[in-house]
Amino acid sequence: YTIESQTGMRCAVIYGGLPPEARVEQARLFNEEGTGYDVLVASDAVGMGINLAIKRVVFTSLNKFDGGGLQPISVSQTRQIGGRAGRFGSGSEIGEVTTMAPHDLKLLAQSMDKQPPMITAAGLKPTVEAIETFSHQFPSVPFSQLWPMFRDIATMDDEYFLCSFSDQEDIAEVIEDLPLTVRDRYQFLYAPINMRDEIVASCVRKYAEYVAYGRKCRVGMVARLPGSLPTTRESLKIFEQWHRAISLFLWLSFQFPESFVEVEEAFELKVQCERMILDGLAVIKGKPVEKAKKVNYDFRFGDKIEEVVDTSASLAEEDASDRKEQYKQRIDKILDQTA
Repeated sequence: YTIESQTGMRCAVIYGGLPPEARVEQARLFNEEGTGYDVLVASDAVGMGINLAIKRVVFTSLNKFDGGGLQPISVSQTRQIGGRAGRFGSGSEIGEVTTMAPHDLKLLAQSMDKQPPMITAAGLKPTVEAIETFSHQFPSVPFSQLWPMFRDIATMDDEYFLCSFSDQEDIAEVIEDLPLTVRDRYQFLYAPINMRDEIVASCVRKYAEYVAYGRKCRVGMVARLPGSLPTTRESLKIFEQWHRAISLFLWLSFQFPESFVEVEEAFELKVQCERMILDGLAVIKGKPVEKAKKVNYDFRFGDKIEEVVDTSASLAEEDASDRKEQYKQRIDKILDQTA
């Protein structure tokens, strides 16, 4: 908002909490000519996975908050982000990288000239078969306590290390009392879940209950979007968490197809959430939006209702079937990698 109000240049926005589809749309607005977007404001999420037509990268800081305090970003992160300049149709064979603060410029130059440190060890996680065997050895130990026990007992060669179990321990504790098999628990433990998201964490428990008791789950039984666009950063975070909860439903539908049903409805809700996030970004940045009539869904009861909602008239429409096919391909790739 500050850049737009003081310079008159329009800004696209990309950050880690933004759904992948919304990141792609923001990148498109920045890359394509004639959209009116001149600047991309981004977190370090811009470093990987998105092609961008950038001629110049400006670091506002070379430090990043890691949950406990500010820490310098690594050489590899600096090179990955700074290396975006001068690539992919940027119109310049040589990109420019600089900093907002003059005192950071020397450190930036040093980082860009350095080679990232060599990877000395690879992380491993236990297979479901290993966990099943381990649990059979300790039948009276609660499943959530097996993970710290496994971590303490496991030994590794110098070339490997055991991946952190902190997230898995949190998930295991939430679903501990449910009558799930070890294999089913394992699927939940390595699902794309961030337990720091309160909405997602609450959905994990509800999803697991449907699997445990053999009931069918429609997305509307658990997830329901707020009725109005996000107009603040806090309300935007709520939509982002609901998007992750819906994406988790879709991921689980591949693992437990007999439990998570009517997937088409989940795709529709996911697309609606993405559109509301994009429109909300426009509202937060102070852009005018037009009233447009669109179909909303009362997913709690499964009945279609029509209402007038704020939506950006310039938002590009995408074929929902294409999105579903792209999502399926991403899931298939993940399953292939974990097979």
